[in-house]
Amino acid sequence: MSERHASGASAAELYWKEVIDEAPRTLGLMDREPLSPTAGCCDRTFWAWKFTDFPGARFQEALCVLGFLHATRRPDNPYWNNPRVLAWIELGLRFWMRQQHRDGSFDEAYPHERSLAATAFTAFYVAEALGFCGEALDPTTRADARSALARAGAWLCRNDETHGVLSNHLAAAAAALRHIHVLTDSRECAQRSDFFLERIVGRQSREGWYEEYGGADPGYQTHGSFYLARIWELTGSAHLLESLQRSTAFLTHCLHPDGSLGGEYASRNTQTYYPAAFEMLAGVDDAALAIARTMRASVTNGAAACLGGIDAYNYFPLLNNLVFAYRAASDGAAGDRSDAMMEPAPGRVWFPDAGLLRVRTACATVLVGTSKGGVVKVFSGARRALSLSDCGFLGRLHDGRLCSTQYLDRARPTEVSDGRVVVSGFMMECARPTMSPFRFLAFRLFMLTVGGLPALARWLKGQLVRVLITRRRALAITFRRTIEITPRELVVEDELAGADLSRLAGLWRGAHFTTVHMGSSRYFIAQEIQGTGPASGLEAVPIPRGTDRVVVRRAHPLA
Repeated sequence: MSERHASGASAAELYWKEVIDEAPRTLGLMDREPLSPTAGCCDRTFWAWKFTDFPGARFQEALCVLGFLHATRRPDNPYWNNPRVLAWIELGLRFWMRQQHRDGSFDEAYPHERSLAATAFTAFYVAEALGFCGEALDPTTRADARSALARAGAWLCRNDETHGVLSNHLAAAAAALRHIHVLTDSRECAQRSDFFLERIVGRQSREGWYEEYGGADPGYQTHGSFYLARIWELTGSAHLLESLQRSTAFLTHCLHPDGSLGGEYASRNTQTYYPAAFEMLAGVDDAALAIARTMRASVTNGAAACLGGIDAYNYFPLLNNLVFAYRAASDGAAGDRSDAMMEPAPGRVWFPDAGLLRVRTACATVLVGTSKGGVVKVFSGARRALSLSDCGFLGRLHDGRLCSTQYLDRARPTEVSDGRVVVSGFMMECARPTMSPFRFLAFRLFMLTVGGLPALARWLKGQLVRVLITRRRALAITFRRTIEITPRELVVEDELAGADLSRLAGLWRGAHFTTVHMGSSRYFIAQEIQGTGPASGLEAVPIPRGTDRVVVRRAHPLA
């Protein structure tokens, strides 16, 4: 049986191997010296290299996988019931507690951030670590950790995320509060958990997707669905299960024939696959079962962004996710049900709210992201590989600034009919700022002085999101993309027109690029070295001098 078709015990072993192979790296990221000032810190860039000026709290999510390894009895697990591993976990818990602000919150990206994400995610994984270790932990450490969790829960009950709707953050907050309710019997935490859940489900699209910065993002949806599935495991909520089943039904249309998912047609451009939710739901949801079995090979082969291709900031969330995927697969959630893989029926599936069209012909699978300006992905039917990626146009103004046709706008004029898609809009300036020594110094001075005030910290977060993600400036350049899909050929015709064409120093059509800040996007996946076009991924488009209109036509065979 192939890895792609693996089920039952073989699936559990796939996840186990990923987790156990990463154990040395996980422990190597932790300061394990008991008398060190940073004992228990899992942010190695801070404690070992000393390249950063504060430790990110989210690296302490390592405690979950370490707790799992300590608690899991297997002949190939040298960490099981090991007293040194337990001692290191206790060091990690102590360091996590020392990073907590008096109000109960934690920082992720910068000092005094008071981040809902850092507070929610770390509280969730610390609670899971306590569950794994149980009575083996030192009673004082365990009691102190529970008190810290109670303070984190109280902060989550008083605070919210106002700079945008990020369903995966809200799901983590709801799951953390559910754990804290169980540990402390806090009715307020249970009510606040339900509040965040209703926010997520209330904003869930009728098409099934959960909102991420104003749109659908399949990669992040696989992540957020895990926390919702964990709450379902703890509560048995039929209402939540129904929401998850609508979510998985949508996600089945975002899986690509090569084992990838998501990308530039999504709101946050992510391509990371988190498998746990689908293994956990496999026994009660046919779509989840099909996703789990279809995507198992992608956990290891690089088709989707996986452990081998991500950076430190997503390492522990994904590694911990594999822990829960292993547990669900070991429990045999899918039972003896059909081993059928995900093979969508031929034809057209159109999600107007998400701005996503999927067309499956006898020769190919075509995905069009209308909400992102007509991003096109084509996968050949025979090879199941990416044969065309067209993410729209990038332009460079004479002053060096960039502009693009690729940006999220679910309300853009769009026409979809059999075999034809028309998308319209404007070219928008896109910011790609980075830190400089002066900017960094000014930023830190602000955060270490008045920026430490909670109200100013919230204001700053909103400003950062506006500058990096949501701000748009339209140029006097309209674009109209027409996509014709026949059984044997795909034709893309683009028309750009307007006075600001004269402001462009260069114009390119790009195979793979994004235009907004998103640290969790642009991880390398295998499809990037496939497809047609120049090696750079950018195809220059000439702009004749004095013109105010450019038309570009491209035909791509589907056979």
